[in-house]
Amino acid sequence: MIPLMETLDPSVNAYFNALLRETGPWPWHPAPGHYAITHQKTGEMLLIPCRFHSRGGRHLLGPDLWMDRGNGLGPISFLDAVEWSLTLPELANQASLWERENLLQRVRSSHDNLRQARAYRSSRQPHTETAPLAFIDSEQALVNGHSIHPCPKDRGNMTTEEATAFAPEYSGEFPLIWYSVARDQLQPHAAETISLADAAESLLRHEPHAVQQAAEAARADGHILIPCHPFQHRQWQAHPELQALQSAGQLRCLGMGISRWRATSSLRAIWAEDQDWMLKFSLSVRLTNSVRHLQPREAVRGPGLADLLKTSPARNWLDRHRHFHILNEPVTAAIRDRQGEPMAESTVVFRDNPFRDGASHNCELLASLLQDAPETGLSRLGTCLRARNASEADATDWFHAYLELAVKPLLDAQSNLGLLFGAHQQNLILRLDEHFQPVAAWFRDCQGTGFSSLAHRRFGPGLAQSVQAGENELPDTLGVRLFCYYLFINSTFNVITSLAAAGLCPEDRLWQQLRQWLRQLREQQPADTSAFDYLLTSPCLYAKNNFLCSLRAVNENTLEDLESIYHPMANPLLIDQPENHKDRHDDDTLIAH
Repeated sequence: MIPLMETLDPSVNAYFNALLRETGPWPWHPAPGHYAITHQKTGEMLLIPCRFHSRGGRHLLGPDLWMDRGNGLGPISFLDAVEWSLTLPELANQASLWERENLLQRVRSSHDNLRQARAYRSSRQPHTETAPLAFIDSEQALVNGHSIHPCPKDRGNMTTEEATAFAPEYSGEFPLIWYSVARDQLQPHAAETISLADAAESLLRHEPHAVQQAAEAARADGHILIPCHPFQHRQWQAHPELQALQSAGQLRCLGMGISRWRATSSLRAIWAEDQDWMLKFSLSVRLTNSVRHLQPREAVRGPGLADLLKTSPARNWLDRHRHFHILNEPVTAAIRDRQGEPMAESTVVFRDNPFRDGASHNCELLASLLQDAPETGLSRLGTCLRARNASEADATDWFHAYLELAVKPLLDAQSNLGLLFGAHQQNLILRLDEHFQPVAAWFRDCQGTGFSSLAHRRFGPGLAQSVQAGENELPDTLGVRLFCYYLFINSTFNVITSLAAAGLCPEDRLWQQLRQWLRQLREQQPADTSAFDYLLTSPCLYAKNNFLCSLRAVNENTLEDLESIYHPMANPLLIDQPENHKDRHDDDTLIAH
């Protein structure tokens, strides 16, 4: 019999959750509690212990792995198990040797990075599993990264020194590098009530006198100011086109600021306590499924949405949900190349910062709340509720508050306005009261927004220009699938798993609670019922191929066919269906080459 685990290895958990979700189906044995993966060519069998099995697909797996090679059961290391798994015909027949070796290297890098970060934090920070967290502390507490991904902490070309300086898990502080750009070499976009110059000036006033003087001289020469992330500054200095602009005097480095900026859970989005804005940059580094360049079509979505939210339909929507807020991104800019096109690697976005000057107490990132702690295998959400002796009724009350504050406004936007928000765990922030109950919610990341056909009927002709610029009108069926993946499969389903895995409430009761809540909203007859019908009746839901994207080295940021990186999974809301049922064709199991 496989020994039961007492701790959790985030690398093991993330890798095999992704593998199990996207390939197979693999046999699940409730007693003694393990998954079995059998190699069809060698007959070898990998056994993965499972302490908690979830219908939503985020299980608590490992940390110890076991291999049966025909001569008895023996332990196998995580990296050896990964290397073995990449020889499975289910993967080897669909990816080149280079692709499989590349993924193995990324998994090794992610595993090493995660161990280093965990060691760093445990040696320098007190254990605060149940203590209240401020916004930035919650952001930087997301050490594990994505919970269903083969290499969540791989950072590609970023060095260990750079990661220590800029990655959130190391809690570093760093200044901006300031540049000025000749007016005709810069492509700014801004909402109606603000300008790039005003936004930049609000940050610049906190910087040293020498930088402000250099900025004044640059403005006198017709230049516009933009901030640059110190990591990206190094990329700019080596970029041929940007070097040419500097040589021609059209791009000037004005010097280093002094304000203390810190990375949020997203490496490229940064925060400072005393600033009016957060900033989001293009960073020339591959993280999870994308090289983190903000594409021009993505960057313009923020100013477009900021203007749209001032219209009567949007104001009425927000008035219906007074405790739900959007972090607007009303200003963006990028440097133009020789052809006059904005360079993705130079983009900066200005984002609202309500979490400043002491206003960030108990504002916690959903992803950090749901992160499984290696020491206990429990999430922060589960640990904090257990520490308060929460009953089953308390757990369902917490879940209901989350649904009403964070999920309901987004469903209302989709079903009555045609607004699609990519509300995955990293894009939702909750304010918790002194009893750890949700009392407010924020959505961020305007680049992850879109529109369905309903939006045109709600907002009229004025929407067309914004949609055209952002290239973010989605076919209705695809829009529903993507919207539901982010808000439900990625976020809400994982809330259920965290509450159930902590022993606070039977998982099936929470699935029933969600199903009943959706039915009640459906009965209110929204304009578009497609998301409700999809969640309540579809045998399968579509989830992102994080494993297979990584295997095939797909850059999600530049992908034309988004549907190609999604696969069907059994709908856990249909709780009477067989757990392993997957309604899919053989060619649906892998992304397009």
